[in-house]
Amino acid sequence: MPSIDFSYEAAKRRLNFINLPFMPPNLTDDERHIFLSSLLDFTNVSMVRATGGLLKFLEKNRIGIQLESENSRIPVLGLSSFTLEKILWMDENTYSALQVFYEEWHPSVYKSSSGRKEGLSLYGILNRCKTYQGSKELRNMLLRPTQNLEILTQRQEAVGFFLATENMETTTTIQDCLKHIKNIPRILAHMAGAHATVNDWKTLYKSVYNAMLIGDLCSTLPQRIFIINKITTTFTSDLCRVANLIYKIVDFEESVNQDHFVVKPGVDEELDQKKRTYNGLPDFMTKVAQQELSQLSDGIKECQVIYLPQLGYLLAVPLTDEMLASSNYELPGLEFVFMSNNVAHYKTANTRELDNLLGDTQCEIRDHETQIMHRLQNIILEVSNVFTDVVTYSAQLDVLISLAVVAKEFNYIKPELTNENIVCIKGGRHPLQELCVTTFVPNDTYTGLSGGKMVIVTGPNASGKSVYLKQVALIVFMAHIGSSVPADSAKIGVTDHIFSRMHTRESVSLGLSTFMIDVNQMAHALRKATSRTLVIIDEFGKGTEIVDGLALLTCSLKFWLKKEQACPHVLVSTHFHSIFNLLRPSALLKYQTMDVLREEDDFVFLYQLKDGRADGSFAHHVASLAGIPTNLIERGKQVSELFRQNRPIPPINQEVADAKLKTCAAVVSDFLHLDLDSADLQAFLQHVLKTMDNDGEEPT
Repeated sequence: MPSIDFSYEAAKRRLNFINLPFMPPNLTDDERHIFLSSLLDFTNVSMVRATGGLLKFLEKNRIGIQLESENSRIPVLGLSSFTLEKILWMDENTYSALQVFYEEWHPSVYKSSSGRKEGLSLYGILNRCKTYQGSKELRNMLLRPTQNLEILTQRQEAVGFFLATENMETTTTIQDCLKHIKNIPRILAHMAGAHATVNDWKTLYKSVYNAMLIGDLCSTLPQRIFIINKITTTFTSDLCRVANLIYKIVDFEESVNQDHFVVKPGVDEELDQKKRTYNGLPDFMTKVAQQELSQLSDGIKECQVIYLPQLGYLLAVPLTDEMLASSNYELPGLEFVFMSNNVAHYKTANTRELDNLLGDTQCEIRDHETQIMHRLQNIILEVSNVFTDVVTYSAQLDVLISLAVVAKEFNYIKPELTNENIVCIKGGRHPLQELCVTTFVPNDTYTGLSGGKMVIVTGPNASGKSVYLKQVALIVFMAHIGSSVPADSAKIGVTDHIFSRMHTRESVSLGLSTFMIDVNQMAHALRKATSRTLVIIDEFGKGTEIVDGLALLTCSLKFWLKKEQACPHVLVSTHFHSIFNLLRPSALLKYQTMDVLREEDDFVFLYQLKDGRADGSFAHHVASLAGIPTNLIERGKQVSELFRQNRPIPPINQEVADAKLKTCAAVVSDFLHLDLDSADLQAFLQHVLKTMDNDGEEPT
């Protein structure tokens, strides 16, 4: 299919006009988009384009409706997403909320071609790779966390091997070699296009040489480690053969000096003979020049024989005063060719004989070396699959060593991966937050089996609830790329999805309100979460009326609780304390809160999770820390307490309020005793207007 059938805008239009049996009738275009956005995440560009291309294919081939009228449309019963190769699926919002990747502007635009650099992110702290290919492989690994226990176990075993103290020297040596393995596919592409530079040849040789060193080193290591075994069996004799050929043929020192491919002596006898002839030309041409000078007139004191490509050998004679005065450059027995910089160039019998004997020696040498270079390129390109494997396995080796280096530096441990449907983390830490604080307080997490599968976390503002939710998700995510995790111990079951309702990514292009984006994130979790899904929800419902937000959160949690053992792992943080009375006790449900020490108006946040419920959000304390004026905070406390007791809220200035109340009562009394048919009506209206004007309000 042509690429235009997969354009994002065209695919988005096709999806917006799709008809589903369960779609409400008579929807406007905006309402259709809102409804469909709850079924399909339009921020997943590749998925939207693939779906649009599929719809185009079905419409073009009229699959299933070949006998229907031309106006009949393809009947679509529903939309369902799936992942390839047992990938742990996360949407773009979750990647953003967890800060797996985070780009920021570089302070100096000259430091980066795009002006962007990786900020504080999981990728940023895990990336200790020495090669460009390794960094790219790590990014791909983070974009495709896997559920395959065999692959994860192999990665863990390799990370553990490179993490061991007795293997530290070996690991350092391998890293030193990896630094010199460059982007070989790009060099091979240059060779295939016949425009490889001298630097490409140097880079290729250095890469192949260091790959050989890595292969030799890995051959002495335990072959049970999958990546070591792959390298030992892949870095074969073809690699040594190519390295030897490049070493024996290419003269890198002369290639750099002459800025073109130069062949070493002893490779080709014919080429060596041409070079000996060419190297002896200066002395020979000096003798020829002396012979020519003896045959010229006495007025010419000097000359020289030079060689110019295409023109051959020429006799160069500086112009005499007589030649300059007469502008006559003709000399007896010589053929004038051209004049440049007061030097006339001639063809003579001797220079013609040099042309016949020696020819265009320099060009012949270059052509001969180019032929040798092409033969060498063909040999290298024939075994290009070996170089592809070298790059692939070197990148994987680089990533695994990088994960080991990070694990050692930050004291990460190897998690136990299991098919049991549990998430048990002891002493878990947030990998990013712990780098930004002096002391980080670890917390435990137990969901699944007897520990329940839904945890509702309450506590004051700024007590660490959001950080806790993110740390659990990050630890589960890191376990599914084969990395060590920041915890004292961890036993994590295979997870198929991680959904989040934490971060609202607003965009004008989406055409959705802030609350609608939040609801869409929740809708995706409700539709797609399975018993092996992790869902983290941070203060869902706060973007609308309190009662409506509380109702939506409660019914969503009840929806999952009714699934019993099919309920996903759900971690919720909320300030809706009324939810305690709306959810029935369940073996799947437990309440936890962040511990706080309170003494009168002083609070100390301990950031320690414990079982129980919070009795308040202490928003006024957080507001005072943020610098809100004291009088506003005191007024807020007063209103909050009266609102909680369902009592009327008095105005700030009671005297002014009482005076206004008396004035209003007098006006009402006068109005009730007024005879509307009398002439006093006009006087009464004037009195009312005057009274309102005196109160500083605009008369109506």
